[in-house]
Amino acid sequence: MHVTSFDGLRIAFETAGCGAPLVLLHGFFGDRSTWWSAGHVEALADLYRLVVIDARGHGASDAPHDVDSYRISRQVDDVLAVLDALGIDQAAVWGASMGGIVGLNMLACHPERVAALVVGGAHADRPATDQAEVEAEAQLLREQGTAPFIRRMERLGPLPTWMRTTMQDADPHALAALTMALDTRNGVLDTLSSSADLPPLLLLAGDRDTRLPAIRRTAAQIRGARLAELADCGHFDTFARSDLNVPVVRAFLEKVPFH
Repeated sequence: MHVTSFDGLRIAFETAGCGAPLVLLHGFFGDRSTWWSAGHVEALADLYRLVVIDARGHGASDAPHDVDSYRISRQVDDVLAVLDALGIDQAAVWGASMGGIVGLNMLACHPERVAALVVGGAHADRPATDQAEVEAEAQLLREQGTAPFIRRMERLGPLPTWMRTTMQDADPHALAALTMALDTRNGVLDTLSSSADLPPLLLLAGDRDTRLPAIRRTAAQIRGARLAELADCGHFDTFARSDLNVPVVRAFLEKVPFH
């Protein structure tokens, strides 16, 4: 299925299961199929109506090549457009990595649409990156595609065939534009830390993820936020190890008062 977002781009999505709505937002290089491949859909569809979305630039969604199309506010709008098309006023959201950044921005700007938020491998602060390095990564994507990034991930540990295939099929020029857009986003930590009445928030982080210090700061500064650290997990493992993350997320969502 597709929906036309607020700026005219077509966003692909599908649903599975039944119950309270739970939106699943994949990470950079992924697409909605990764939630099936990693085992999340099978593990969650008995309790939740899963709304699984291809982020713009990924999967079957439109993939423009200009940086402005990937502003974080537009990615939040895509989620709202899908929810509106399905007649869902409020849903829980689970975002992995980039999807977690989208979820945190959705929580900051549209908290009334979020019943609960699970964020895997992401934080709410501004990106702490070097502009020259970001530009070099974008140029590498444009010139060599995703192959160097596949090799980089494989050096960190075994890469599932389904993830390698998804990365190989990605549009590198869209990803280059997205890389630049993500680096220029504003953080929402100040907004969230000053909010007194937020829905439940769970942060997931691998204990070997280089983002862990920033994720810990986010958890410490947002009132009521919980942090679950997954043992012997890096950044990608925080998503891919559904055997570890699904039990934690299910226990967290079972206590959420869905409306």
